[in-house]
Amino acid sequence: MTFSWLVWAGVTTLLWGMASVVAKLGLARVDPFIGLSVRTAGVAVALVLTGLAAGKFTSFKHLDTRTLILLLGEGILASYLGHLTYFYALKTGRVSSVVPITAAFPLVAMLAAILVLGERITLGRTLGSLLIVLGAYLIKRF
Repeated sequence: MTFSWLVWAGVTTLLWGMASVVAKLGLARVDPFIGLSVRTAGVAVALVLTGLAAGKFTSFKHLDTRTLILLLGEGILASYLGHLTYFYALKTGRVSSVVPITAAFPLVAMLAAILVLGERITLGRTLGSLLIVLGAYLIKRF
């Protein structure tokens, strides 16, 4: 599809926002590891079915080793470790407290992008980062 990045980001925000509430409800009677396992199995099935229906699996032959390692690393960091710790936080905390703190991840991403990718620090990015921290603090505090 040819939507702009802003449309994709907006839809992502809506989906991730609703997912937090669904996950909290789903974790009510289950250990976070089991919850993540069920979630991940569902995602794997959805990916395989979507890939088969859209004929996307032929693209796997074009993956080089570096790309494969980087994407596997991202999956382990975000989808496994990140979501496992997130599920433990959701299981033991309130959604309205957990989500704002975990939503501060753009700060880490921005710092990593500056250090690893050589992206520039701008006034707007710095101000936006400070507002993210302030917003997470205000939501947690009040």
